[in-house]
Amino acid sequence: MAMLSLSDVEQHASKKSCWVIIDNVVYDVTDFLASHPGGSGIILRYAGKDATEAFAQIHPSDTIEKYLKPEQRVGSVLGSSDSTSPKPAAQLEAKRKVKLSGIISISDFEKAARSALPSRAFAFLVTGAEDQLALSWNRMSWKYARFRPRVLKPIEHVDTSCTILGNKFSIPFFICPAGGAKLANPAGETLMTRAAAKHGALHWVCNGAGCTPREIVAAGTTGQTLYWQIYPKSDLSISEQEVRNAVALGYKGFALTVDAICAGKREYDMRVAIEEEQEVEEDDDQLENHEREPTVKRPPVWTKFDWVSAVRWLRGITDLPIAIKGIQCWEDAELCMQFGVHPWLSNHGGRQLDGAPSAIETLVEMRKNCPKVFEKCDVIVDGGIERGADVVKALALGAKGVGLGRAFLYALVFGEAGVSKAIRILQHEMEVTMSLLGVQSLSDLNPSLVDTSGLLYAAPLHLAKL
Repeated sequence: MAMLSLSDVEQHASKKSCWVIIDNVVYDVTDFLASHPGGSGIILRYAGKDATEAFAQIHPSDTIEKYLKPEQRVGSVLGSSDSTSPKPAAQLEAKRKVKLSGIISISDFEKAARSALPSRAFAFLVTGAEDQLALSWNRMSWKYARFRPRVLKPIEHVDTSCTILGNKFSIPFFICPAGGAKLANPAGETLMTRAAAKHGALHWVCNGAGCTPREIVAAGTTGQTLYWQIYPKSDLSISEQEVRNAVALGYKGFALTVDAICAGKREYDMRVAIEEEQEVEEDDDQLENHEREPTVKRPPVWTKFDWVSAVRWLRGITDLPIAIKGIQCWEDAELCMQFGVHPWLSNHGGRQLDGAPSAIETLVEMRKNCPKVFEKCDVIVDGGIERGADVVKALALGAKGVGLGRAFLYALVFGEAGVSKAIRILQHEMEVTMSLLGVQSLSDLNPSLVDTSGLLYAAPLHLAKL
């Protein structure tokens, strides 16, 4: 293999000839620019330069093998990175202004992540769509539901064990599929899997994870239950192979995400990215910044599914449990029941359609219009969950599993220990809430313990405060 100098590589820094350095290996990615799922712009930012750190923050270790041909490997270069400079994990630790011992709530992790992460990385994790109304409403809607505690109920032990899609777990909340884990910690999702294993929790792995499915399984323990999330790619054969690989690796359940035919307009993320790129000479592509994709891109998805074809496609690959992620009205929840799949109430963390309903609103709709769904399906929810009390409200209204995404990404700033502490905080809050409600197990929770009447008037009040 040819040995190249940095000056050799710097000569290839344009669309006509684009070389990048990754782990001291030089690749000619000129012909790949047009087909890169995230667009050519992000690659051209590193044209003629070392892209190792930026690449590793987003991509699984097998990405180059999957997408580049052997002949695109031009040679090796020495001196492209300073081995004495701090590694990303060490830099992250040095920037943290908050100690893990000082974290006492989930919201504390967000504050710690804001201070520790680069502005662009944090912007990707925290952003919502457009005016971020759905994002803020997700959080507040759970607060407007009030408890109706029962007293003089003997409480000897609080049991939070549960089943989700037929598998047993120690706790009913789980680590949601959420992209960008390597932005929070270079070890990415593997640390989440380890923490989940310690607590008997579910890790529902993101299709766009920065670690490979095999690496994530290897990080866990023997017998640990993992589920897999699916974005149906425009080339369905790729997604089919991903599902088959996940089954072979031992993943026990799936979620088909259906609320992301295109990426939402995530303006906070866009603004931070544009500010960082101001030094780059403006071209025609940059004039269309209002249409740009999120910082962490994913390949185009299949947009031709309807209910029949989507379920038939996935059922043709696996007979394992399937959830449909992105349900936002009772009618679609009822269709899940009719098609033998489980409804996952979610508005994608407020990152897709601004003004979409929160999961608790859809839960209330379902209790009124299609209560049989709760008997036939495992209803899953996510979005805006920040407290163990929020988890308890969701379960009392009929949910079987409650997902948190950003919370565990923020906790990942502290590594595996951070994710583990986030789990302990939520479980402790659940146990306190259940004790004060007068219930000892999840089976004792029921809708009579939650008053949701305030939701009817809460949305206008919330908007008025913004």
